[in-house]
Amino acid sequence: MELAKFYRDILGLPFDKELSFSNDKGIQFKIGEVYFFVGYHDKVFGKAKDPYRVMIGFDVDSVKKTCEELTQKGVQFIQPAIVSPDGTFMVATACDPEGNIIQFYGDLE
Repeated sequence: MELAKFYRDILGLPFDKELSFSNDKGIQFKIGEVYFFVGYHDKVFGKAKDPYRVMIGFDVDSVKKTCEELTQKGVQFIQPAIVSPDGTFMVATACDPEGNIIQFYGDLE
């Protein structure tokens, strides 16, 4: 599963367990109190038709440093680190290997 490897190996999400049900299977990550499942489901085919519908956001210590590190690992950013419109935080936007939108948030630098 290329997508699960991306979240585990590139983003470094903490692996929780592999799951296998009758209609889906994949890898579950646990981030604090949140579970994040990446896998196959018999109702899903192909890439997301609207990758902006749901955007996953991660709080990071340094948005700029995260962008630099992930760019070196081949992650493509569609919006490099910028200051939010209200000037209170930084955000950067990238895509995972299937085109899903992921964002990284952090304090002003």
